[in-house]
Amino acid sequence: MTKKNLIIAGYKVHSSVVFKRILKHEFINIIGVFTGEDDNFCLLNEKPIKELAKEASINVYKCEDLTKEKLESISKKTKIDILILVEWRNLITESVYSFPSYGTYNIHDSLLPKYRGSSPMNWAIINGELNTGATFCRVEKRADTGDIYSQKEISINAEDYAIDVLIKIIKAYADVAEAGLNAVFTKKTPIKQDENEATYCAKRLPEDGLLDFNSQCQQIYNDIRALSNPFPGAFAYYGGSKVVIKRASVVEKNYNYIGFIPGYILRTDNIWVLCKGGILSIEEIEVFKDGIIITGPQEFFTDKSLRLTSTP
Repeated sequence: MTKKNLIIAGYKVHSSVVFKRILKHEFINIIGVFTGEDDNFCLLNEKPIKELAKEASINVYKCEDLTKEKLESISKKTKIDILILVEWRNLITESVYSFPSYGTYNIHDSLLPKYRGSSPMNWAIINGELNTGATFCRVEKRADTGDIYSQKEISINAEDYAIDVLIKIIKAYADVAEAGLNAVFTKKTPIKQDENEATYCAKRLPEDGLLDFNSQCQQIYNDIRALSNPFPGAFAYYGGSKVVIKRASVVEKNYNYIGFIPGYILRTDNIWVLCKGGILSIEEIEVFKDGIIITGPQEFFTDKSLRLTSTP
């Protein structure tokens, strides 16, 4: 196989691990990287793709320079065979994604056509899914709708938090990138997405992590897991203070509360909170109060007359 020239546009640890995997590929030559100032969001002690590219003497371009004009300029010196997007934050025009001779491809953190859109990994945990994955697909006018060239499933265990699933997803990204590129270059027939199976995810904001203790206990637990480190966290209010709940578990013993007050604190030795259909044990928190950070639930939840609420 003749060596193919590839450009990566991406951010975060996802793009770094994909870059490192592709760099080892004997039939692919990375000729450029488009990225921006990374916010250091969950790099897991990995270097940003910009640093990795510079160490490998590969040209780095600003994210806003991913235009047809820039690709034309690059192609005057070196033919561009393929462009892949990894955690890319910007919309690209048809003139850009159709420019490379083999097209442009994106890696999406779900098993497409399920969970198209934003924050699919988080939504999968919130929804209590038992699996998710990564998909390498062709970029088309409508986001996340292109033909699938590679896909890998990963498990979501009942005790997995966001960081646990994220680590699995990142490994899957590297795997589907390699498999997907091989499929494209060997002209393997892709899989068409079934529109009847498509589901969608709305974009999440930090304020969407507000908990409602009138919800089912398992749902609250899923929310806490899904929004935990490295994400902003699920939160509620106690005595006017915002409390980010970082770790929790569902109390296995079933207590039949026919007198139910959501957010009621049952115990203060182990912090048990009453939810609809069960009891949540709060194990780790983060509260900024009086200039200090409190992480111990027993240290903070001392007044049983107060409730965990959705308002300050």
